[in-house]
Amino acid sequence: MTALLHQGHDEEAIAFLSLHASPLARLGKRENGGLSVYVRGVCEELGARGIHTDVFVRRTDPDQPEEQVMGPRSRIIAVSAGPSRPLPKYQLPLTRAEYLAGVRQFISQSQRNYTAVHSHYWLSAEAGAALTEDLGLPWLHTAHTLAAVKGELGFDGDGPERLVAERRAVAAGAKLVANTSAEANDLRRHYGALPGQCMVAPPGVDLVLFQPRDASRLRARLGLEGRKVVLFAGRLEPLKGPDTLLDAFALLPGVGGLAEPAQLLFVGELSSEGARVGQRREMQERVASLGLSNQVSFLGAQPQERLALLYCLADVVVMPSHTESFGLVALEAQACGTPVVGAAVGGLREVIADGQTGYLVKGREPQDYAAAIAKVLVAAPAAAERMGHAAWQRAQRFSWERTVDLLLPEYGLAPKLAVAVGRGCR
Repeated sequence: MTALLHQGHDEEAIAFLSLHASPLARLGKRENGGLSVYVRGVCEELGARGIHTDVFVRRTDPDQPEEQVMGPRSRIIAVSAGPSRPLPKYQLPLTRAEYLAGVRQFISQSQRNYTAVHSHYWLSAEAGAALTEDLGLPWLHTAHTLAAVKGELGFDGDGPERLVAERRAVAAGAKLVANTSAEANDLRRHYGALPGQCMVAPPGVDLVLFQPRDASRLRARLGLEGRKVVLFAGRLEPLKGPDTLLDAFALLPGVGGLAEPAQLLFVGELSSEGARVGQRREMQERVASLGLSNQVSFLGAQPQERLALLYCLADVVVMPSHTESFGLVALEAQACGTPVVGAAVGGLREVIADGQTGYLVKGREPQDYAAAIAKVLVAAPAAAERMGHAAWQRAQRFSWERTVDLLLPEYGLAPKLAVAVGRGCR
């Protein structure tokens, strides 16, 4: 295809490809999770440094405007690809060709000169490869999760075409942006990524939004005074392990030492993948069979500001995931000064300091999770305060400024852009 070069365009920008989900959508709803947080966090930091970004998403509402402002110097560009409504995840691959055509059309008519392409998740990889060939630009790809890793654990939600798409991105020479060193190793081990093809750029956390604060009013509004609160935040799908947490919570009274009653809060909704397996219905039936209907609450997806308060009112956040490429929930919770009990898998091993900011649990046994949760809940006030402070301190190591510092050279941008506009030198 003829290169889509734009002579005379005076505004440079980076093109972000996110067919899968929009950074403007509510987190924990359908497919929106860590990917959306990552894209928005990076784009906001780039905007603070004077760098323009366009995030290309699939239109999911006929009234959705073509362009929406996400933040300073950052736009969401909605392209028509398939019907203009939310689709089940298994139907999204059918929209890839139309999505690419829509992105190409917008770029060909744009007054911006794109300087790099950064695709996210396997559904955007094909478009990333094609646009890189069109424009002759640096191409970065972030997988967020890997089919081969999920396959090792017995999860095959997307079929063989996902594995093929991920392998093609590696073979096509994309610069692979991994969230952790463990993910970089997986890219080399499962996909044959070449030496130097992978880079590690850990996500950051919004340390202004996610910080310790008084959540007593929300606790009272939810009727949680005098109760220990256990919190799960994420999509309700098998991969995230909410069933393991539910079984562990049912075992808490038998662990011993817990004087106050406990309440389990599930924050998040079904992904389309979860909906296909009836995850929420099965969980509700399980809650009833365990006699826990008054001790378990499903709050649905929550806006970021409310989620931050929920982290603050929780005594412990639990992430019993089968795999996590990073684990942004754990980082956000720790930034709020809340200990985290998480699976000893993937990025969680790099986010949680075992025994200091929470506990890592090996294996899938609910009894082991119950024991780790109880350790946090029954800790003496001084010990609980120390663990909460250590969690907050650990989160300070992760910022979007650091993430963007690592990405800048891969975008081909000048080192001077490491100085944030309006913030001076760091």
